[in-house]
Amino acid sequence: MNIIELIKNGESKTLELKEKLPASQKLAATAVAFSNTAGGKIIIG
Repeated sequence: MNIIELIKNGESKTLELKEKLPASQKLAATAVAFSNTAGGKIIIG
C-alpha cells in the first residue's frame, strides 16, 4: 500500500496522521504506544 492510499484510508489503530511536527514528547508518546501494541505508522506533513 502506498502513502496516498494510507492517507485516503485515514487514521486507525496503526496509523496516525499529523499535519505538523508535534512536540518531541507527544511524538515519542505516539511512537511508544505503537511499539507497545501492534506497531504502526506516523505520517507527518
